Amino acid sequence: MLSHFKQKQTARFKKWADSLFLFFKKNRKEQRFVGLVARLMSYVMRFCFYTTRWTVVGDNIPNGYHRRREPFIVCLWHDRLMLAPCVWHWKKPLHVLASQHDDGKLIAEVVKHFSMPAVYGSTGKGVPAMRNLIKLVKDGQYIAIIPDGPRGPRHKIAPGAVAISRLTKTDILPFSFCVKRFYRFNSWDKFIFVWPFNRGVMVWGKPIKSEELKKMSQEEAVEYVTAKINEASDKAYEILTHA
Repeated sequence: MLSHFKQKQTARFKKWADSLFLFFKKNRKEQRFVGLVARLMSYVMRFCFYTTRWTVVGDNIPNGYHRRREPFIVCLWHDRLMLAPCVWHWKKPLHVLASQHDDGKLIAEVVKHFSMPAVYGSTGKGVPAMRNLIKLVKDGQYIAIIPDGPRGPRHKIAPGAVAISRLTKTDILPFSFCVKRFYRFNSWDKFIFVWPFNRGVMVWGKPIKSEELKKMSQEEAVEYVTAKINEASDKAYEILTHA
């Protein structure tokens, strides 16, 4: 009976989500509409985040960088974007790389409600974006890069984060989370929508030192960073399933 109820609820949510997605696609050029959607999304994100009971692993890692006033680069997968802005509880802003596609512009509008300035562009082809990010890091700012965005392939990183880390001698902090109850969209990234009143684990992975990356070839460094982000996801899942 309970399983049947969950299936019905999931089916209803999928129908609602698909309708909302189509409505957004038709109106995505309207800036006022995008702003309204972004504000509503920020409310939903906070509601789902604050009604979830969290276990936090490795929060001492970013805390240490803050105390030492050292910049860092946060890296996480695109499918874990929903609640990531809610995690940032420090006063200093986190600058988020956002693509110039419509979905990237929506993300930029959403993160504004979390006091996170957006940097438009791509680390794959966007030279101005790379320059802006490098300047921010050299000025002691924190930046976040979703290395498999904006269009994938899923969990395959573009080399931009590695290049910025090497050029600026800045460490990369992998981040991920897992939750008990969620809905996974049938999108290229298999985006995770987190249900409220949940239980979850968030993990800050061990810092990837820029000195380590400099000793590797480009291909080795990309594979290494990929493995470390996946490791954070695997650790969150393992803790959650054994709790």
